[in-house]
This record gives sequence, structure tokens and C-alpha cells, in this order.
Amino acid sequence: MRILYIIPSLQHPQVRGANRHYHFVKELSKRHQITLLSLVRSKVKPEALEEMRSLTENLLTFNVNGESDSSLAAGLGKVPVIGNYVAKSIKMRAGVREMRQAFLELVRKESFDIVLFHGKSVFPVIADWSGLPIVTDFCDATSLRIRTSMRYNNLLKRPFYYWKLRRMAQLEKKLIEKSSTVAFISNRDREAILGPDDRSEILPLGVDHEFWSRSRKGCDKNCIVFTGVMDYAPNHDAAICLIENILPKLRRQLSDFKIMIVGRDPKPELLARAKQHPEIVVTGFVEDVRPYLEQATVFAAPVRFASGTQNKVLEAMAMEVPVVATRVVSDGLYIDEYGAPPLLLADDDQQFADAIAKLLGEANERNRLAREGQTFVKSYFNWTSSAARLERMCERALSERQAFK
Repeated sequence: MRILYIIPSLQHPQVRGANRHYHFVKELSKRHQITLLSLVRSKVKPEALEEMRSLTENLLTFNVNGESDSSLAAGLGKVPVIGNYVAKSIKMRAGVREMRQAFLELVRKESFDIVLFHGKSVFPVIADWSGLPIVTDFCDATSLRIRTSMRYNNLLKRPFYYWKLRRMAQLEKKLIEKSSTVAFISNRDREAILGPDDRSEILPLGVDHEFWSRSRKGCDKNCIVFTGVMDYAPNHDAAICLIENILPKLRRQLSDFKIMIVGRDPKPELLARAKQHPEIVVTGFVEDVRPYLEQATVFAAPVRFASGTQNKVLEAMAMEVPVVATRVVSDGLYIDEYGAPPLLLADDDQQFADAIAKLLGEANERNRLAREGQTFVKSYFNWTSSAARLERMCERALSERQAFK
């Protein structure tokens, strides 16, 4: 097949952020010709670009990072509070317009079999176009994350989040209507968008099992670890919850423990609160998360709102770290044919503290969860399998189109 592939950011292991579609491109390129259109949102190393070029027939990138050619965007970037946000929005819209122009030129001049699409932010590229089957990796239900986050937002911000939720729900509906066939990252996200009876394809995340493996046995004593990009709202909220709500309850049960919050871009609020507690270490950016996971006795994921699947939990499981998590996290790992993930479930702050204390005191239970967690991730979360599902979706979409000709 000749695939015209559209994504909202260039994905590669050397580029910060998700790399789901790097793995899909890598697998699909073995048997198909890919023209890839992607925004570039952050600095990309030359070797990453070079690899993506080697995997594709044609790579077109559209920069929405760094200096803007627009004097309006440049001026707004200097305005306090909202200026930077507005400037980024202007650059984003300009990049999407450029991508749309390139897309229309490509489909006019060249012959493709399908459009493979991911990214709600770049929906305007295909919004009023038709002509080929559109296979959409919907991935996660963004409206679900916004809706559940509203339980924890400042009341003064509620009107803004209602507006944001309404806009996202409308966009998600349009994307579903535009797609010939659609896939999701988990059952929970599919149900949030299409209801409990829908049977659209699930494409789970994968894990690089060779990379996410231990270099040593054992762990530190009573070491609790939480990882993630800390300026991402669900992670920031989880870290604050760990410090403010769970830590005091842990102190009533334990006298000797430490909590490590590992990941780049912690907000000033998180740093300030962590300084008040000697048990807390906030690392900020680290080159490699694995040494911290190797120290962990328990991985804590007190995430209260989210959509999709939490990579951080899969990585901890792959490295044989027992996990305590909220139902929000557990539901993102649940896929019909795989069953429930092997972790300790905690539905409130007290249950969370109790579950951590239980695991710190029971080596046999830790070992069981570590063993079963690694088996669960190795068995069900691999990129080759998910890419094969996506490939079959594309082939079915093409066959259906040919049958109607």
C-alpha cells in the first residue's frame, strides 16, 4: 500500500514525548510505502530526522517550535500570563495550514491507497476533504480526561473547562464521523467515545522490553517512586496528592521511608511543597529513569484523572516493580482479552497509603506482583503486535473501498 500518514508531532525515541507512531511507521515501512506529514513541536536531532527519512518514501515536516515568522506572534509572546499561550496558538495554526496545503497538493498530484491519521490538533488538515479511506488511530479520549479533571479544578476555572470540554467533544465527534475505521488505545477510551457495545480495534501501547529491563537485582529499602513529565496536569496533580494526602497517612504506619518524584519540569508549587518534607525527593530532569525504578520498592501512581494508558506504569511493571495505582490507571491498562492488570488497586487516599505500607512489609507479595506484572507487559504490550493490528485495519479499509468501486 501507499500510505499518506499524518501525525501532530514528529515521534522518535530521541524526541521528547510519545513515540507510538515512530514504532508504527517502523513496522509498516517494512511492507508499505509511507509519505509522512508531521508537525515539529520541539528540537529534533539530525540523526532522528535521518532515521525517519530512511523509513519513509517522503517526509514533510512543519515547524511550530521556536521563533515565529509572524510579528504578531512574536509580540504576543512578550505579554505576561497569556501572551506565550496565544503566540503558540498562532504558530500552531500556521503550521496546520501549511500541512493542509501540502496534503492537498500531494493527493492532487500523487496516488495513495489510504490516509492514516492521528491527532485531533491537526484535524483541520482533513476536515472538509474526502477521496480515500481514512484510518484513524483515535488513541485516547481527551474529553474524558478533561471531564474527570474538573472534579479537582478550582471552581473559578470551571467555566473555562466546560467550554474546553464542549469544544473537544465536538471535535472528537467530527473525527469519528470522518473516519472510515477507527482504533483506540484501551477499552476505557473506546467506551468513553463510542459506548460499551462498540467493538472498534484496540491498539495497545508497546514497551521496548530490552531497554526497560533491570541491570541489577534487589531494590532500596522502603523506596516509593513516581515518574512522569511533571508539568503535565495529571502527573502534577498526582504528585501533589502523594505529598499532601497520602504522605501524612503513610507516616502513621511507617517511620523509615522515602518518596522519589522523578521527571522533568516540576512546577514551582510541587518543588515548594516537597521542600517541606524530608522524605520527599524531586529530581527534575534525569537522563535515564531506569536507575530510579531499580531503586524502587514500590511504584506509586495516584493519578486521579487521565485518559489513555500510562506509559510510566507499563515501564515500572516491565522492570519488575510492584505497582499501587488508582482505578483511573488500572482502567487504562484493561483490554478485554487481557483481563485486569496485576497491581494493587486503591480508590482513595487511605487505601493508597494502606496498600503501599502492605507491600513494603510483605516481600512475598512484592515478588508476586513484580513477576506477574512483568509477564503481563511482555505478553500483551508490544509494538509489533499493535502495528500488525493497524496494518490489518488499513488492508480492510482498502479492500472495502475497492469492493464498492
